[in-house]
Amino acid sequence: MLKVAFNGRFSGTSQPTGTQTASFQLFDAILRERRDFEVVVFADSRFPGIREWEDLPLVTTVEVPFQDWSRERAQLWEQRDLPRLCRQQQCTVAHHPMTTSPLWRNGVRSIVTLHDLNFYLHPEWFSRAFRLAYAVCAVPALKRADRVVAISRYVRERANQHFQLEAERLRMIYNGVKSLPLAVLRSAAPYLLCVGSLQPNKNLARMIKAFLRVKADFPGLELHVVGRPQARFASDTDLPSLLSAPGVKLLGYLSEADLASAYAGAAVFCYPSLEEGFGLPILEAMMQETLVLTSNVSCLPEVAGPATLVDPFSVDAISMGVMKLLRLQDTERKREIEKARAWASNFTWQAAAREYIALYREFR
Repeated sequence: MLKVAFNGRFSGTSQPTGTQTASFQLFDAILRERRDFEVVVFADSRFPGIREWEDLPLVTTVEVPFQDWSRERAQLWEQRDLPRLCRQQQCTVAHHPMTTSPLWRNGVRSIVTLHDLNFYLHPEWFSRAFRLAYAVCAVPALKRADRVVAISRYVRERANQHFQLEAERLRMIYNGVKSLPLAVLRSAAPYLLCVGSLQPNKNLARMIKAFLRVKADFPGLELHVVGRPQARFASDTDLPSLLSAPGVKLLGYLSEADLASAYAGAAVFCYPSLEEGFGLPILEAMMQETLVLTSNVSCLPEVAGPATLVDPFSVDAISMGVMKLLRLQDTERKREIEKARAWASNFTWQAAAREYIALYREFR
């Protein structure tokens, strides 16, 4: 009888990153979808929304105090304890939604959602400890997984290229975007918005340089940056001084409601990332009826659809793209927003959930 374990290690924080949020939303959609098998969830119930799962049919929750542990302790639990607990619960297969999974599986089949290959393609963006942990555990476990699910065609192609996984084991299922009510606009000054953890791939230094050029033609314009500093975020030596430039505002971590308002109030949402596996903030901005500028590299053209694409390595290209969007007439702006919202609405967590449920059933 099919019984699925959910690895809820993403629940180890009260301020989730994009990948952690996506993992929760995927599991939430799966648990709320019609299914005929039991799911055992290993998670910290302090993570917003998880307590609601206890009342859903065919769901067993197992409390794991991830928020009391360090990242290293949680990684050790995943490698050593999770396979044993899955076997105790008589699980057929375990779903690991954040790229990492146990190398030793204790007879339990494994499905791994692969968000990106940044850790493999750009090791210079990560600390030595992070690189070591992924090299020793994550990559070998990915290569041995029964199914690896890439979240975009781009990630699937890179995984096939670098890990040589057979077509039967390597699948692709898009992430969804959570549908939220249109937010209330709260800003007096016009602003550009950037969202994401402050890491090198987010290309923030070039974005700020482009903003400063745009500001020369739009003196009242501001740049609002949402996200927390991450390891190596200041590896660009220009970044600290750029962050203190006139008009640049670091907003830090925002709640879901405040983030929706930040999207809705922005003149343009800017996401000139150098490397992404999906780029969920693009779709979130589109759902809040905001114009989007993003990069013409990695998965971003695939996910961004009608958004404005620019060369992320060129400050000129970024600034010219922003000015083009700022100068749109009202009718043109409305037309672009309608196209983008229609595009984003194609990506739903319900559709993703149904595809994963079909995938689980392959292990009956």
